[in-house]
Amino acid sequence: MGHEVRILDTRKVLSPDPDRAKAGKMDLVVSYQVDGLRTGFVILPKDRATDLEIQQAITAEEQVTRAGVGKSFTLP
Repeated sequence: MGHEVRILDTRKVLSPDPDRAKAGKMDLVVSYQVDGLRTGFVILPKDRATDLEIQQAITAEEQVTRAGVGKSFTLP
C-alpha cells in the first residue's frame, strides 16, 4: 500500500557540507508530509534536485524512519 506524500516547502540554502559551502554550493531543503500525519525533510544538492531525485531521497528517508516507528525500549 502506497503512502501519499505532499511537498510542503522547498528552500535554497548554503550547503551544510563544509566542502560544498566553501565552494559556494547551494542545497535544496525539501519539507514534506506523509499521509497528512508525519512531516520530514531531506537535503539535496541544488544542482541535482530534480523531481525524481527528490522522490528517491524522500523514499529512502521514509524507509529509515518507518524502520524505527513503533519500537520501544527501556532506559537504564
